[in-house]
Amino acid sequence: MLDSKRMIKTVMGRIAGVSGACKRAFASSMVTVAFHRVNDELAKDSLTCSSGQFSAFCKFFRKYARVVPFSEQVAACREGRDVRGTVSITFDDGYLDNFEVAAPILRSLQLPATFFIASGFIGSRVIAPWDAELARPPGWMSWDHVRSLLAQGFEIGAHTDTHIDMGSADERTVRAELEVSKQKIRREIGISVQLFAYPFGSRQNITQRARELVRELGFICCASCYGGVNAVGTNPYHLKRIPIAEWFATPDQFGFEFVTGLRRRDGVWVDPISSH
Repeated sequence: MLDSKRMIKTVMGRIAGVSGACKRAFASSMVTVAFHRVNDELAKDSLTCSSGQFSAFCKFFRKYARVVPFSEQVAACREGRDVRGTVSITFDDGYLDNFEVAAPILRSLQLPATFFIASGFIGSRVIAPWDAELARPPGWMSWDHVRSLLAQGFEIGAHTDTHIDMGSADERTVRAELEVSKQKIRREIGISVQLFAYPFGSRQNITQRARELVRELGFICCASCYGGVNAVGTNPYHLKRIPIAEWFATPDQFGFEFVTGLRRRDGVWVDPISSH
């Protein structure tokens, strides 16, 4: 059940869609969104959305923008090309439901996506600290699942090996995590991974030196997860992503927040979305 505030925003978002405001807002922005879990057995929280909710968001993005692989947005930033009007769908961590639930929905809608995996979680029974209080902590994908995603045409990116906080870890630890994640992914699925999203994703979770290490070790981007959209020519090592979960109960609420919750600077959407 939506609370009254979100219900009003959902209705206003539908109006924004009918009026063309959503279409215009997406046309002026390069948007990357981030999911974590798509799971009908867990309560919705900051990392979890239901399969129905995920499907609705995918259809919403497809309606108002051109959904492209994240690598296409990264390439455009590196080359100075304009890819406003695009949305990329990404996932973090490597949860099993990404393979079992999200991927089939994406395939049915013929949409691309990028999966940023914490390589040390894949094929393990590790319980992440943020999952410890769950009655049934969700499992992780196996390397066979990751290989299958790649074979299906989805992109695989790195998310460190053990999901460290790159804002507080020392340089030696950060370097080792990046190197190990690259080595494991190359060994297990046969690619030299180039796409990277840093764990936790807030501004304080990465340092400038850590960002330099990402570049030095051969990654071509570094994505956050604290909200906001990207302007033409954004530095690919400072790409913003909008997390989708409990903050946006419906796609129409997202549409309202997207149209009204951001502020323009020099004609470009630049500030993080906030629905609180």
